[in-house]
Amino acid sequence: MEHFIKNLVHISLAFVFLPGILASCTHAQRTINLSTDEAVLERLAKQTNKKFSKNNTCIQRVKELGEVIVIGSFRYDYGCHFEGVFVKTVYLEDRADLSKNALTLLGWEKWNRELREKTTLAWVEKVLLAFSEVLYTRDKDFKGDEFSPPQVVTTTDGEIIISLWTSVMRRKKEFQRHEFRFTKDGDLLHD
Repeated sequence: MEHFIKNLVHISLAFVFLPGILASCTHAQRTINLSTDEAVLERLAKQTNKKFSKNNTCIQRVKELGEVIVIGSFRYDYGCHFEGVFVKTVYLEDRADLSKNALTLLGWEKWNRELREKTTLAWVEKVLLAFSEVLYTRDKDFKGDEFSPPQVVTTTDGEIIISLWTSVMRRKKEFQRHEFRFTKDGDLLHD
């Protein structure tokens, strides 16, 4: 019986202190400062256990999406290559579940159709294609008749389909058509 009472006291104390512990974790997450590139590099190093420098890391802040910072690696033959993104203070690497996790952190479940379309287009253009130029008008060097400005369609299933053209300057200017399909839950199916 005495052992039972001690365990009950320990469990009770855990419930008493748990809200304070959770509040301090939430407060610590809110006080992470990513306002400078140096702070971003420092936080990135802590979360990935890799070393980053200003010379080979591309950092872009996405004002259209709030607290979103795109991270890329710089290569002289390619330019900046997408590596991951900070959403608020959480770093998400370029993996299959990146978009779903990021859109969830941004509040995907609460958005209406119009806000989902607008924000998903911004997500694709400013994050996934951060280091390419999305074409809203036909470039003078674009060959062929198939050009169209970015298009966003929501299906009856709630799936969002985004199709667009990009321009990338490598040794010469290249154009590429992309199609991104997001399920109603925010999963990116393919591009």
